[in-house]
Amino acid sequence: MNDTNEVYGIARCSTNKQDVEYEVNELIKKGVPRENIFIEYITGKADLDKRIELNKLFKIVKPGISKIVATDITRIARNPKTFYEIMEFIEKNKLCLQVGTLVCDCRNEELDIMTSTMLQVLAIFASFDLKMKKFQIRLGLQNAVDKGVQLGRKPVTKKTLDNDPMFLKYYAQYKAGQINLSEMARLWGKCRNTCYNNIKVYEGRK
Repeated sequence: MNDTNEVYGIARCSTNKQDVEYEVNELIKKGVPRENIFIEYITGKADLDKRIELNKLFKIVKPGISKIVATDITRIARNPKTFYEIMEFIEKNKLCLQVGTLVCDCRNEELDIMTSTMLQVLAIFASFDLKMKKFQIRLGLQNAVDKGVQLGRKPVTKKTLDNDPMFLKYYAQYKAGQINLSEMARLWGKCRNTCYNNIKVYEGRK
């Protein structure tokens, strides 16, 4: 039952711009072989049928033997409905689920009600935490708007470009025919389209 070949991990981040490596390292410390770790880049509020990697894992676990490990409840799900469906799968297939330090082991016995309830409460709090963060972000944005703060990127003007020595340097080379638009964009560190639009602004054509 303690065979490491049957210990699996699930790591999740909302986007691939976030670093999931710390989760992987924690799972390895908990005895999960790196090759047995499934990594997902998806929101924690996603329904179970959208959790591609988790469903791949569910297809290979062995009933009555396998163990699934996650670093904390938010890596499993921020959606109480999804978490409840995961717990049903764990119980039906007599698996072991470890979330942080909480272990819900159904391999040799019935689902432990106390541990299961605690995990479900944590899932509800995880969902609530996500909603609160979104609310706070909206509140902060609205507060900024009320104070007259302009959100998003500041508009580019001839004045801002006049104060950009890099633009002026490469613009002069571009106008002198020493470099083309693509070369100017590369040297200035902008995409070609941005470079072109800024030249139009500077020349009063936009």
